[in-house]
Amino acid sequence: MRAVAWKRVAMFCLCLVALCAVAGGAAQERKKETAALFPVRQDGKWGYIDRAGKIVIRPRYDVAWEFTEGLAYVKSGAERGVIDKTGRMVVSLQQVDLAGLFSEGLAPVQTSSQPPRFGFIDRTGKLVINPQYDAARGFEEGLALVMVERKYGFIDKRGRMIIKPQFDKAASFSEGLAAVVLDNKHGYIDRSGRLIIAAQYNNAYNFSEGLAAVATGGRYACINRKGETVIQPQAGYVGTFAEGFAPVIVNNRFGYINRAAASVIAPQYDWTGGFSEGLALIKASGKYGFIDKTGAQTIRPQFDNAHNFNGGLARVWLAGKQGYIDKTGNFVWKPSK
Repeated sequence: MRAVAWKRVAMFCLCLVALCAVAGGAAQERKKETAALFPVRQDGKWGYIDRAGKIVIRPRYDVAWEFTEGLAYVKSGAERGVIDKTGRMVVSLQQVDLAGLFSEGLAPVQTSSQPPRFGFIDRTGKLVINPQYDAARGFEEGLALVMVERKYGFIDKRGRMIIKPQFDKAASFSEGLAAVVLDNKHGYIDRSGRLIIAAQYNNAYNFSEGLAAVATGGRYACINRKGETVIQPQAGYVGTFAEGFAPVIVNNRFGYINRAAASVIAPQYDWTGGFSEGLALIKASGKYGFIDKTGAQTIRPQFDNAHNFNGGLARVWLAGKQGYIDKTGNFVWKPSK
């Protein structure tokens, strides 16, 4: 693909990263749908396979993003748009350059102008919110995070500014609250924009399973939605809860605690991610593998990189090639590029 096209994709991704800067960089990654199709690259082109590894949409695209809500952005040469799971182009993008992931029926889009502007399309491709923002993230709980003149606020699905841009950084809403930054301190607002947990922390993660990890003076604790400390401050790090467990760092090693703050998997790894579909991604001796909730190593560390399981498969990389494994560690799609 031409360098300019890659630059546009990179710019789109960088704007999304900027909107994720709060909450420890883990703010509301768009949920990938289960039982979806999975993008694969073969002979330099992208297509899609099903969970069994069967090619459903033959590789023919220069760019192919993940499916959300049954739709995915693709690009082939000058043609770009949104396809459904049959590979049919349901939206041909003419007014905008790129489309992000659909969430709650809408997808953020980016113009090719300099600087680019961001707006939203619906599932028919109609521009329902005109491109006007410096950056925009997908809708969560009815509101979307947008950036205007380096400040962050929230709009509704009609494009009305519900919470005016005023925050130095912000994350999307999660469980009714959004992490925000004011004067280098992190706190939480409700859907009206009211600061209900004071901006007092050095770092703050999204709420998940009723708890959020916050940091003060290099010590991490977990609070509830009332701002009450549920897990007392401890040295190191506490991450976001998923499936009842949260990653922690003790003496530069990663492990897991439960909601009672008890160590359930001893710190021993170079890095850990959250649990997904019963397994957690871990890194040991420079390689990635997976463990279960007992701490048993179900798939030994062997990959150069990997993502969490979603829809029964995990994306993995070996020697610059991408493949997919199932929960037994067997390849359903051998690494290719």
